[in-house]
Amino acid sequence: MFNKRKVHRLVKRMLKDCKGVLEDLDKADVLEPNNASTLGSRGDVKNMQKEYQGALEDLDKADVLEPNNAFSFKSRANVKIMFKEYRAAFEDLIKANVFEPNNAFTLQSRASIKRMLKEFQGALEDLDKVDVLESHNASTLVIRGKVKYILDDDQGALEDLDKADVLELNNAFTLKIRGNVKRMLKEYQGALEDLDKADVLEPNNASTLRIRGDVKRMLKEYQGALEDLDKADVLEPNNASTLRIRGDVKKMLKEYQGALEDLNKADVFEPNNASTLRTRGGVKGMLKEYQGALEDLDKANVLKPNNEITLGMRGDVKNMQKDYRGALEDLDKADVLEPNNAFTLRIRGNVKKMLTEYQGALEDLNKADVLEPNNAYTLQSRGDVKRMLKEYRGALEDLDKANVLEPNNVFTLQSRANVKRMLKEYQGALEDLHKINVLEPNNAITLWIHGNVKRMLKEYQGALEDLNKADVLEPNNAYTL
Repeated sequence: MFNKRKVHRLVKRMLKDCKGVLEDLDKADVLEPNNASTLGSRGDVKNMQKEYQGALEDLDKADVLEPNNAFSFKSRANVKIMFKEYRAAFEDLIKANVFEPNNAFTLQSRASIKRMLKEFQGALEDLDKVDVLESHNASTLVIRGKVKYILDDDQGALEDLDKADVLELNNAFTLKIRGNVKRMLKEYQGALEDLDKADVLEPNNASTLRIRGDVKRMLKEYQGALEDLDKADVLEPNNASTLRIRGDVKKMLKEYQGALEDLNKADVFEPNNASTLRTRGGVKGMLKEYQGALEDLDKANVLKPNNEITLGMRGDVKNMQKDYRGALEDLDKADVLEPNNAFTLRIRGNVKKMLTEYQGALEDLNKADVLEPNNAYTLQSRGDVKRMLKEYRGALEDLDKANVLEPNNVFTLQSRANVKRMLKEYQGALEDLHKINVLEPNNAITLWIHGNVKRMLKEYQGALEDLNKADVLEPNNAYTL
């Protein structure tokens, strides 16, 4: 028989007039109490209105009155998902699949739960079935794209997300996930475009801001990255991922103390994360807390062995500790795992210099300069290597450039003063030495160079005084002797 009231309710629901539908269902429940169909429908509507407790009550009653109803199981599972009762929801969906096999909605919901339970392979199987039953469904493609991303199938994920974006343009969730996948594929500019669109469509989403902050970090837009990550931290405080990325950004901005605070918090909220420990080790190294740095980097290497970034950072810390042989071992491994990394080559070049392997050092530093031009550390190290190889003009060019990029660096000024001394540009050497003396008084190497400049200027008394001071400050140093 034609039921006008039921059709009326269906029309209202299609028009997403949930309030009107709910009123009709409330009336139907008064006129005919304990009707399983009414209760199931009302539970489904309450779920859409996010009245999850009321929805669950109606759906539980419907299940008592009419057991083994696939619709009730599906709707109730959806509500349980919102309560994060994933196992219970999973059980309902298994029952729904028994009484109504190969239902796309059931399989999609079950895949979502399997994803939450980290049963990713099972989730992928369900989503593949859904795609066969109901092809060209944007929601299915987005969820499958996310699962493929988790399973490290970034290219497959991107294909699904591209299809979803064609089927449903300007969906903030799709754009956010695709931006994240592009980030993993190192397509940073494309990732930034997707995340910017997602932020316009759905502003103030902590996840979008966090991912975009990381993309900006990779693009070396550190200030913009910090702004996004600060917003994400306000919207979702104490998120380990946000704190970890922000700590790395602060490290790049040389805000080492702030970086350490963020990374310590990240370690509390998500202990034993290799990325957190690796970054914190790098920060501690910059703060000259070498022992603590090595402990963090050793732990990171145990948790995730043979990671080129960990080995590169540990090599750098060992370099700062003057453990040059140990540093070289780590840096050689890092170079095998990821050849042509500017950071690895830069630090290894400096280590080889300290081991007096000047030709090898020069080769590494030349490569680093090609890969990442205009890096002050590379130029100052290469300038010093050229000095040791007696290529004084080339050395001076590199050290001048390094001084422009990073003015008032004591090492650069020392090396340049020494080069100027060898080129008999004594006045220029004295100017550099004067600057160093203001920045770092009583430096043994500075005094040694100063003494030798004075010697060349035949100021023998002043020369002797400087050389004696250098020997007192740093006795038995081959450089000063």
